Amino acid sequence: MLFLNDEVWERISELTGGAMDPCYQCGTCTATCPWGFVSGKPLNVRKLLRSAQLGVDGEPSDLWLCSTCKYCEERCPRQVEIVRAILGLRTAAFEDRKAPDRLVNTLWSVFEDGNPWGGASRDRGKWAEGLEVPSALNGVKVLLYVGCTASYDPRIQNVARSLVKILRSADIDFGILGSQEKCCGDVVRSVGEQGFLEELVEKNVETFNATGAETVVTVSPHCLEIFSDVYSGYGAEFRATHYTEFLADLLDRGTLRLSNGGGASVTYHDPCYLGRYLDVYDPPRRLLEAIPGVNLVEMKNSKNNAICCGGGGGGMWIEVEAEKRLADLRTEEARETQATVIATACPFCIINFEDSLKKSRVSDVSVRDVAELVERAL
Repeated sequence: MLFLNDEVWERISELTGGAMDPCYQCGTCTATCPWGFVSGKPLNVRKLLRSAQLGVDGEPSDLWLCSTCKYCEERCPRQVEIVRAILGLRTAAFEDRKAPDRLVNTLWSVFEDGNPWGGASRDRGKWAEGLEVPSALNGVKVLLYVGCTASYDPRIQNVARSLVKILRSADIDFGILGSQEKCCGDVVRSVGEQGFLEELVEKNVETFNATGAETVVTVSPHCLEIFSDVYSGYGAEFRATHYTEFLADLLDRGTLRLSNGGGASVTYHDPCYLGRYLDVYDPPRRLLEAIPGVNLVEMKNSKNNAICCGGGGGGMWIEVEAEKRLADLRTEEARETQATVIATACPFCIINFEDSLKKSRVSDVSVRDVAELVERAL
């Protein structure tokens, strides 16, 4: 027998913003959850949603395994805002001190150092040493927001360097924040710490506005999504865009010219936050198709059907069993195309796909960011 607590029900209802009201428990979300493709047992999304409706705690493990990829939400016949409900339940769990220790430690890293990777804030701009990138605080038209992963991860730093070279080739007035850049807040929101998120957003908006930039270009789709969804409500005076959109526009206007090619067969993976969240599907493909000699082939699940890499929703900081990684499923689909390059446009996807290929001892397929391929074609 289940006894409902009115106070708890009101609290959960407020935290989820009534997102669950249209749900009639058909179970489509559970049946289509990608976790079922790799583990044989999908996340019980329906049970989590019912918990939100009734105002009771959900299954803790399932709650934190969700990668917030929106695969289930795209297929919901009632257009239920499933991710919004999940994040609301996570906020309740965090407030009740039921969040995983590893994610709580990640939050402390953001609080103390401005990033979830544990890197020192003074080292945030070291990736740009020797490139002589101007400080955006001196005033620029375009702020290149590098993000935490591209600032600290040695592999993804290459992507940031490629973007600097591309923007320079197109004579763009841009700059970076360097050590003054802080986390966008995506992981903070994923964990459910709303108070700290608001504080972080307010400080970032103040810093961004101080640059006078009209446009903020992001490396990560996760940064763009939170800028677009949250920052506008805090006085943001800029337009945010993903670098693939920005570069595709330069290409269309003739400002960006690509003349070198390598004849590679490339398959493109749509990052969840760039595709299903922001509906950006064509710009990355236009860039790839503009590179001389590139043969672009699609995977059987592409665009809004693309399978998640597993990195969203805090997934980069949650340990899963080695044989239960979504990235393994996606790299298998990529290999079926016979392409020699997996291209994508998200730092999390690159890291997870390269780990998957390394684990599978695959040496004839490489993973590249779209920016890296574009830079080589300059």
